[in-house]
Amino acid sequence: MSISVIQHVLSRLHDIGVTDVFGVPGDYAFPVNDAICEFPGTRWIGCCNELNAAYAADGYARVKGIGALNTTYGVGELSALAGMAGAYAEHVPLFHLVGAPPIPLQSGRAIAHHTLGNGEYNLFQKMSEPLSCAMAVMTPQNVVSETERLIAAALYHRRPVYMAFPKDYVDQKALGAAQLVAAAQSDPEALVAATEAILAALAKANAACVLPGILIARAGLQSAMQAVIDASGLPFATMFMDKSVLEEQQPNYMGMYDGRLMNEDIREFVEGCDCVLQVGTLLTDLSTGAFTSKLDPAKTISISHHRTQVGGKSYSSVEMGDLLAALAKRLQKRNAPKTPQVSSLGPVVGKDADPITAAALYPRWANFLKPRDILVAETGTASTRTMPRSI
Repeated sequence: MSISVIQHVLSRLHDIGVTDVFGVPGDYAFPVNDAICEFPGTRWIGCCNELNAAYAADGYARVKGIGALNTTYGVGELSALAGMAGAYAEHVPLFHLVGAPPIPLQSGRAIAHHTLGNGEYNLFQKMSEPLSCAMAVMTPQNVVSETERLIAAALYHRRPVYMAFPKDYVDQKALGAAQLVAAAQSDPEALVAATEAILAALAKANAACVLPGILIARAGLQSAMQAVIDASGLPFATMFMDKSVLEEQQPNYMGMYDGRLMNEDIREFVEGCDCVLQVGTLLTDLSTGAFTSKLDPAKTISISHHRTQVGGKSYSSVEMGDLLAALAKRLQKRNAPKTPQVSSLGPVVGKDADPITAAALYPRWANFLKPRDILVAETGTASTRTMPRSI
């Protein structure tokens, strides 16, 4: 049975877990809007504006692994850019489906609404280019191959992609047969070499720990990371951005490591280890305590999406999931070291009429949160007041 350009894209997005598309209707995007509403198993979720839609899709992707939003050309897509930038910065894969003017309008350089009045129709796409890991204008001829290319790019880089749908192409028949793109695989020799290097480094270390990072969650590798913790018995701490990547109600969890800004006992333990295994961490100013963390590069193993570094040597074409699986099979259980203990935010203090202070507020929040709650948080006074004045 033949399907249209947009139906093919929605079908493939549904295959990889996108069952909801956020957005705001617009005349260039009306055919896309209608197709989403009519597509079985997919919901259209209308938002107040495109920026809200981008942030909603971002939150959706953080929970489900991947998300999508739909905006109209020009004013709509520009309104969503700040949300797309945030997704790009934090490795959140989003599909931005943009309803574009019909091709005759574009090729004739017509001065139409939502344009800058100069006949240029690719300017807004260029504005999205730095915020996307891949882009395409979807046509009946290329929709099958380009959809697979963009899916592969989004999942490989864990960043947004941009798909433009000229209004007159949306409902045309998709041409060509689907050839699904295989997931990225490790180079076998590099995988073995990286595994052996990590095992050797850990074997020599008297004290070692793990800093599991946010990229573990972005790639859906929490179970693989937990298997490494279970197999090795290594203690772990988390930095700001990495909070709750792994279940924290377990003996191996020490608490939060944030350089010199908090938990001095944890800082001393982590920075005093002979080997620190960083897995999927992003060393931002907030996560490193305004760059006050002091991790010796010679003692730090860094595992990222597609590359691993051990003792100054880099191993490329090594996929994080493959490496974690290999380590979980080979690691030997270590004797549990004496580590710092997780501490609470303190007892609940203060009475109804007392001023609201941090000491009174934060312990109440900690007790208020329950398992499987979703907490939407932002940095602010709680962290910036502790930043050094030079930051």
